[in-house]
Amino acid sequence: MTIVRKKKTKMTWRILLFLVMNLFYLFLGYGYFSIFLKHHYNRRFLFLGGWGALWLMMFVLYYYLVYGTNRIQMLSACGIFSILLVSSIVLGLYDRIQEDVDEKVRDAMYQQQLEYYSRQYEDISRTQQETRKMRHELKNQYILIKALAEKGDCPAIIEIMKQMHQEVEGLVRCKTGNLAVDAVINYKIAATQEDGIQFELNLNIPTKFDINDVKLCGLLGNAIDNAIEACRRIQSGKRRIQISMVVQKKNLFIEVKNPYDGTLLQDTKGKLLTRKAQTIHHGFGISIMEELLRNNYGTMEIAWDKQEFCLRMILYMVI
Repeated sequence: MTIVRKKKTKMTWRILLFLVMNLFYLFLGYGYFSIFLKHHYNRRFLFLGGWGALWLMMFVLYYYLVYGTNRIQMLSACGIFSILLVSSIVLGLYDRIQEDVDEKVRDAMYQQQLEYYSRQYEDISRTQQETRKMRHELKNQYILIKALAEKGDCPAIIEIMKQMHQEVEGLVRCKTGNLAVDAVINYKIAATQEDGIQFELNLNIPTKFDINDVKLCGLLGNAIDNAIEACRRIQSGKRRIQISMVVQKKNLFIEVKNPYDGTLLQDTKGKLLTRKAQTIHHGFGISIMEELLRNNYGTMEIAWDKQEFCLRMILYMVI
């Protein structure tokens, strides 16, 4: 009976050791793989191969730990302990290094985006002013119309009026009176004319918000840029972007909808990943929007189905 109990006790310890060793190793593997998915997605199979080989080595050491001589058992135990200890230390250091790198890159991209939209805002603000002057100068065309009217040339007058109307309407699609919003949306529409993207606008907003215009440009510009990128991946006849903005109870609601090709990349935490090749320089659009919203008391929600992607933002107490 004593021998049987000893065998059962030894078997129980072997099973517990096997479970603890593998569960801890799986936990480490999950931590490593989540980092690899975020930073080295293209090398995930290489990582899985290496991690599997190390796991196989642990099985071999476990075998010698159970069935080897006393000396071999001691060496095998030290080997297993060393693998788990070194893997834990390296995971902690690697995770901390990647967080530091992410923070530095995110800060750099954040500043770069603000500078970019600041310059863009200045450029398109000047364009808006020039467009207003141009529309004002169209009054000079009335001189020609008057001369044609005096001659009684009605067909020529009608043709000129059509041309003037088309020119004015073609220059400005978004005319809310809010300089920042009009500037960004009109700029994006003009920049995507060759892509054949149809913009559907539903904007009911005041001419001025109690928020920095550059940051508003950053939020709206990043959201539209993401939609443009998605539209460029589908057939030209299906490319459309719906932009809705409305103020309710002093809060600004922004919604940007667009069709997409049905493919989204996510990490283990459900965070969307960029599909661009140079991931170190891309994929910060949503992070930047989250940062801008956090600094301006706002929230963001992302939803999608197999065909349509929707991004919603709320900025609180904007008026």
